[in-house]
Amino acid sequence: MLARLGLRAALLGAAPGGLLYASFFALSLWLHRSIEYMGVEAADTASKVLALFDDDVTAQQLSLLGTYLVIGSVVGLVAFAWLELVARVRRKPMRWWSQGAVTVALGLSIHTWFLMRSAYNYPQLYAPQAPNSSFLDAAFTLGVDIFHPWFLSALSVMFWVSFAGLALTLMVRRRGWGSAIAAPRRWGLIAAGVATGTAFGWWSAGDEFVAPSRSAKPNVLLIAVDSLRGDVVGDGAVTPHIDRFALNGTRFTRAFTVMPRTFPAWASILTGQFPHTHGVRHMFPQPGAGDVIEHSLAKLLSDRGYRTAVISDHAGDVFTRGDFGFQHLDAPEFTLKSNVRLGGLKLHVHLMPYLVDLFRGAGTPELAANERLGDPEWLTDKALAWIGGDAVSDEERDRPFFATVFYSAGHFPFAAPAPFYRRFTDPGYAGRSRFHKEAYGKPLKGAARGAEEKHLRHLFLGALAASDHAIGRLLEQLEAAGVLDNTIVVITADHGENLYEHGLGVGHGDHLYGLAAVHVPLIFKPAVGSRQTSPRRLIANESVRLVDVAPTILAALGIRPDHPIDGVDLTSYLVAPETPLASLPAFAETGLWFYPPETERLEGKRITFARGFDAFRFQPDTWKIYLDPAFEETAIMAKHRMLLEGDHKLLYIPTRDGVRWEMYDTRSDPAESINLTAREPERYAAMKARLMDWILRDPQMVRVGDYVLPRGPLGPVAERATP
Repeated sequence: MLARLGLRAALLGAAPGGLLYASFFALSLWLHRSIEYMGVEAADTASKVLALFDDDVTAQQLSLLGTYLVIGSVVGLVAFAWLELVARVRRKPMRWWSQGAVTVALGLSIHTWFLMRSAYNYPQLYAPQAPNSSFLDAAFTLGVDIFHPWFLSALSVMFWVSFAGLALTLMVRRRGWGSAIAAPRRWGLIAAGVATGTAFGWWSAGDEFVAPSRSAKPNVLLIAVDSLRGDVVGDGAVTPHIDRFALNGTRFTRAFTVMPRTFPAWASILTGQFPHTHGVRHMFPQPGAGDVIEHSLAKLLSDRGYRTAVISDHAGDVFTRGDFGFQHLDAPEFTLKSNVRLGGLKLHVHLMPYLVDLFRGAGTPELAANERLGDPEWLTDKALAWIGGDAVSDEERDRPFFATVFYSAGHFPFAAPAPFYRRFTDPGYAGRSRFHKEAYGKPLKGAARGAEEKHLRHLFLGALAASDHAIGRLLEQLEAAGVLDNTIVVITADHGENLYEHGLGVGHGDHLYGLAAVHVPLIFKPAVGSRQTSPRRLIANESVRLVDVAPTILAALGIRPDHPIDGVDLTSYLVAPETPLASLPAFAETGLWFYPPETERLEGKRITFARGFDAFRFQPDTWKIYLDPAFEETAIMAKHRMLLEGDHKLLYIPTRDGVRWEMYDTRSDPAESINLTAREPERYAAMKARLMDWILRDPQMVRVGDYVLPRGPLGPVAERATP
């Protein structure tokens, strides 16, 4: 009898469910295929790339089809079990074809419920492709705009209550509880329910956090949020958890990055060196010697007995592009192959509710690279698991840790999970970028442009608020476990973000106008028992730099590095009395240009040396993407540079028609509309000499007039860009 029931379950439950979900697989391939990254499409490049990975793409799609079939079979079996109970309670068996059809209908309802729930939590995953399918569009609209998540939860509870009620009714009706031997199926159903409930409870509970042993050496926790602007922290509205934590240490209100691009900025944070010292001048260094970051904090502390880890999501792919020396690396890849796999996964919108909401990315590492999926809570879970989860051995718990946790939600396209994408936005906005920035280099016109820009600023704040909430949970958990006292904590960002203020467009690294992209928060909290135990300055207004982070941490640990460091130890700034100390000069440079700029300030001010992706190559054995060496010197020569001293900023802008020098008072003229080089010639001359001296610290560069050029020939390809 059990064999017969099993056959019926397979034919009328698993098979219809599998076929239903196989149709979702086919629909995804047919209706939702697109090739884009961060709103940018390049069809010619994409077709060439896909031709390299025919076998891999086929294998991936077959694997995803298998996932659909497994999930569909499970959903079909759940539907079959419910229908079987209904039929037995009613004592009216269903015809096989009728039961199969109703199983499909119930499975479709279950899938729609998952879609609506996921659309509410992560609308940015579905919004770009919802218009391609009436079914998906309806589920998306119902989940985001009509059904409150509490209603969806109530539907789920009602379904499982009805399931339990039917089973209980059947058992009571059939001779009560005493017929265990006569009703093995009954007990099998109970056992299956108990096992399922236990497994679900174990899965949802997650790791138990066990505090690491208190070692003689303090731990180090370096937290950063991509694109977190310095002017956002401190007012309590967007980052209340970070703001409260800052009261335990010193918050620098004027901290600046050395390059508003993630890879070079992190190399400077972890080495205390400027880009021309550590050698990472842009996001795509050549694999091999060019992507090894010497003297990283991770390497230095590993050599001294620390266990080290970096944990990040999509913007943290820089930690797999270069070797920073971390023992544990939990960050997505960014290679030609990984991007193809991500593109192949993105189109399967009907699989996302299960991979994202149910399994939280387990088994699909490509999801962590999805720029529209930046859920900071996932990173906090991973960080807590690495610091004190069940998998941490007793031997590891006895060692001090150095953990770098890098939250990417603040990076464009500013995609935040629920409820944060709703927190600051106008619910009446219905433009193209409702849930995330959908296009780059394609600004709208007139009132539509203004509305979109305002909405994107609010999405950005929501993404930062989501990161703040996750950081608050991380810090609270560590404090409750008694770990935080013995931990040096640094909270910062790799760079800030332009958000259309003063007509400067959106993004970072394309130019150095304004302060939004270079101004970052910086908070130091010492470990109890260190020489910085009692910081007497909750707010420090002196200018400091990200290159000062590493030497300050090393000083707190009593480590004297034997390699060149450009930054300074900020210990005196942390414990000094309230009298101001000297501000440090802030230098910065631009990175490569990726997208068409959404600002007119750059017209005629960029030396472009390649179109599209022509300047990029890939390594055949690793598929790593890098800048063609023929363009390397030209890319460095074309950089804009900046010196900020107090409120005055000087910009070095090379163009094909000569070098432009622009000086602004950033306090009285935040739009930087009045060039002061002619009005304040003495200040201009002094700042020009200091900025030029800093640029020429790069041993590869030499001054020719006002230009700074490579010492060697630029090469036949790059000569097109020579001024």
